[in-house]
Amino acid sequence: MLTVVQAATIMVATGFVSIGVWTIVTGRVVFPWLRHSVRRPVVWGVGTLLMAGVLAMAPVLPFTVFVPLLMAGVVLVGFA
Repeated sequence: MLTVVQAATIMVATGFVSIGVWTIVTGRVVFPWLRHSVRRPVVWGVGTLLMAGVLAMAPVLPFTVFVPLLMAGVVLVGFA
């Protein structure tokens, strides 16, 4: 049985995957208010996919692996 936290994590990861794939395929960021500030949409999409993968694997990843991978996704989104 899933807990509320696990269900919320799965929903957020699913949202990140759909946003990341959409951005990589179309080359445009989904959110209109971010389109002008994101210069490299593919890098932004890869960052969101990395964060989604890390969030999906959160229950089995140790903390010392989870945090650096999540921060790597945040850095990719920030650099985009």
